[in-house]
Amino acid sequence: MDQSASLSAPLLHHHEFEVAAAAGPDGGEESVSISSSPTRKRGAGRVRGLASLLAINSLVCGVEIVSSAAFTFIPPLLLKAGYTETVMTIILGIAPFLDMGTVPLLAEWSDQCTSTLGRRRPFIMFLSLVLLFSLTVIPYGPTIALMFSDEASPKLNMIILAMGVILLDYSYQALFNPCESLLSDLLATSPEWEQTRGFTVYSASISLGGILGYLIVSIDWSSTGFLLGSQEQTAFSVIFVMFLPCLFLTLCFAREKPFTPSLGSLGHGQMEAGVGEEYLKARGKEMAVLDLTRDPPTLVRDHPSDGGYESGSSETEEMAPLVLPSSEMLRWRYQRLVHQLSRLPHLTLQRVINGLLRLLWKLFMLVLYLPYQVIKLPQDTWRRVSTAPTVLRRLFLSELFGWMGFMCHNMFFTDFVGQYMYGGLPDAPEHTTGALLYDEGVRMGSWGLFLHSLTACLYAFFVQQHIVDIIGHRAVFLGGLAGFSLTMLATIVSPNITFLNVVTAMSGIGFAALTSMPNMLVTLYNSDRQLYMWDEQSPEGGEERGLGTDVAVLDTAYFLSQIILSVCMGPLVDLTGSALPYMVVAAFTGIISVYCGTKIVFTDTDLRQLRLGLF
Repeated sequence: MDQSASLSAPLLHHHEFEVAAAAGPDGGEESVSISSSPTRKRGAGRVRGLASLLAINSLVCGVEIVSSAAFTFIPPLLLKAGYTETVMTIILGIAPFLDMGTVPLLAEWSDQCTSTLGRRRPFIMFLSLVLLFSLTVIPYGPTIALMFSDEASPKLNMIILAMGVILLDYSYQALFNPCESLLSDLLATSPEWEQTRGFTVYSASISLGGILGYLIVSIDWSSTGFLLGSQEQTAFSVIFVMFLPCLFLTLCFAREKPFTPSLGSLGHGQMEAGVGEEYLKARGKEMAVLDLTRDPPTLVRDHPSDGGYESGSSETEEMAPLVLPSSEMLRWRYQRLVHQLSRLPHLTLQRVINGLLRLLWKLFMLVLYLPYQVIKLPQDTWRRVSTAPTVLRRLFLSELFGWMGFMCHNMFFTDFVGQYMYGGLPDAPEHTTGALLYDEGVRMGSWGLFLHSLTACLYAFFVQQHIVDIIGHRAVFLGGLAGFSLTMLATIVSPNITFLNVVTAMSGIGFAALTSMPNMLVTLYNSDRQLYMWDEQSPEGGEERGLGTDVAVLDTAYFLSQIILSVCMGPLVDLTGSALPYMVVAAFTGIISVYCGTKIVFTDTDLRQLRLGLF
């Protein structure tokens, strides 16, 4: 690329082009004008209705149904299978460790994915298949074990259960990254009020999924007459079926555009040479290309990726009809036919074999380098966080301690109620007093988590936006985290199950704030990267950071919070002989999260003070 082309590349990020075409009276003369306008402001994109936002966010609702229902059963299932508290927490920490190493890589791949399905949906489909497979393995582990052994083997059952839990934990957490990036893509050019509404719907969808998931767990299926095997098998079957329509809704309604990799490299179906090239260059229109996938001819603005926003840009901004002279039209028809034929699949035995060999080679290299990647993971994580822009690092710290508090509460709350409040024993023989008390405590704890999700959903849908308009995003975020910390302190001194469930319900306000505000802030920062991420460092390889990569930094906080808990909580609970440390740690980390949250950049005023060293 010559110097003039390289100098013009950055301008494409800050100017939109108006393309117009018209034919002369004789059909042979026409004019094509491309004029630059001022920097595109948020609000130039299409406005989506509430129904569309609900459909796009339906997958996160389905993922939360799976996680809330499954992980209410999983700690008791692991303890009943024979694992100790320490080993159980280690098993629950393996998947976040794998996520922390692979999700940022998947995010980078999705930022550069050129699939015709878009950048995010291919990864969503793959991870969803892994999740559905794990939902089959966990409840039917004993049946699967019998396929490999004539007699029931407790050890084999424990291994299959652990593998299923790891796959489920990995896939459901990894799914949030493409879901968050997809929503940010689609809202990137929307007005600020719609971005806030979009992420409010996102938060409410997560809470709605929690409501449905905990409701499934709280129901005594044997009393309903609808029982497919055991209580756990019935619940897992129900959430399997409920996840499918949520997945299909998102895949169908989130229409992405194929990604155009970089300036000068044309996307699939755009003219690289031949038809109209000299015709356009003669008029100084090097930044426009013809789209061979559309009929009639369409002129498409050729520009590089802006880190994730291209998927959500409206078609009227990207293209305009073009009237070609008859000589050029005939050549265009021929090129379009050749292009369409070239995209037909040419499956031969040789291509299938080559594809399988390439897949096997990649799997072999993955296994070969896995120990190296595991050893290198802490260094890569530190580099990813330390080289992130300052605004992201500050948000990362608050997210890290916030998720430590919420994960400690949400994952171990039913175990806390069953053991600490009801005095049950998870490893007691079935039908004994200790086992019955523990199961009753798990069910009552599920009702508390149901109220927690219900409060979060109602607050996010009907209340949060109005409070934001009155006191602002900062006060809503910090107030939610502070309220969560107070409810955890109240949980520690809770005198009975009724009071416990009431304060657990109130903690949902903080959950709504934590699941909506950070994603909204990342979208805000990406709306003007040069302003908010002025100290951004170029990654290795010289490729531009994308929005998915920024979301992966926050996902790292989510995964790291679980890894820290898995290392610390099991030994602490075994040492004290009580489940009370779960709630103590949740309250303590919530308070730290509030302090870190006071350093987050919410407004331009915060940013100016930060750059002056006053914030």
